Amino acid sequence: MFRSRRILVAFAASASLALILASSVAVAQSGDSDGDGVPDDIENATQRNVVAVAAGDEFDISSRLASAPYEDHFEVFYKAGNFSVTYERVGGGESSYTLELRNLVEWIDNGSHTFGRNEIVIESPLGSGAFSGMPVTKFRADNADGGVVNMFVVRSRTGEVTLNVTVAERFMRLGDRILTPMEVKLDLVVNRVFVAANASLGLDWRITTDDGWEFTDRSWDENNGFARDDMAINVTGGPQTNSATVFFSWAKSAVADGQSVPVTFLNAGNVTPNASELYLAYPLGAGRASVKLVHDPVLGVDSAAYKGIISRQPPLQGDALVYGISLAAMAVLIGVTIVLANRRRKKREELGRNP
Repeated sequence: MFRSRRILVAFAASASLALILASSVAVAQSGDSDGDGVPDDIENATQRNVVAVAAGDEFDISSRLASAPYEDHFEVFYKAGNFSVTYERVGGGESSYTLELRNLVEWIDNGSHTFGRNEIVIESPLGSGAFSGMPVTKFRADNADGGVVNMFVVRSRTGEVTLNVTVAERFMRLGDRILTPMEVKLDLVVNRVFVAANASLGLDWRITTDDGWEFTDRSWDENNGFARDDMAINVTGGPQTNSATVFFSWAKSAVADGQSVPVTFLNAGNVTPNASELYLAYPLGAGRASVKLVHDPVLGVDSAAYKGIISRQPPLQGDALVYGISLAAMAVLIGVTIVLANRRRKKREELGRNP
């Protein structure tokens, strides 16, 4: 009796092991050389051709993806505290915006627990006044699984604000998010000695575009699983049937002296028919004499070429599906084994009682 049960259990275990090994092989075959969660075959198909150059107080990033019949191009141009983002779908629409980092502000909460322009007590000009003539330093590195990573660093005239810009030809993990090849990451580092007592920090931006834009509580990256807790401004241009979208997104939290703080967004309204004043505010609480603040906005595009390529690839969750089927089959096999073993045991017991 015990020998039969051991045989059945061994059979079930062997079959289960075979299924687990099959699912493991499927995972291994997809590959993920740099451990960023994006399979290598997807990275190979969506790797972009990036040209990045810096000169004086400006830099230019040109990124193209060409994989017949899908092709598109975006460009990010920086000069003295101003960013211009343009996107063109081949045979389709275009969209663009200009983003100016205008002021670093100190504000004091009046008890509303939300940021308002009437709470600003100090404005320190940024933009061309702080960044004009300040040289851009460029670095280049190789990604872990191929492709090139370009990085730019520029500091404001006072040294209070540093812009760290990263663009990669392939997907790459940066902290708790994945930087896609369809975007440029802008890490802002602010070192501020407060002028006003009990003040918090804020950044004053101005977005200018001839296209329509809207604020959304979830970014493209969050909707596609590359980031968490992001919000964004989406700018869309071109015909409705073949439109093009660029975005400016940011995390809903920043880091102040190593501690997470929330980020508040305010659209202060139009300053011209095609320009709007925006604020990102960082409530810090009372009692700080100084602070080091780090935040990570992103300038990117909703790439039609990327969508086209992904749509013809096997689903990204295919390995999970194989694994799920393996687990289900394993459970069925073990269940059947137990039932058969119990039946055999009961039959032997009945035969023993009735010789």
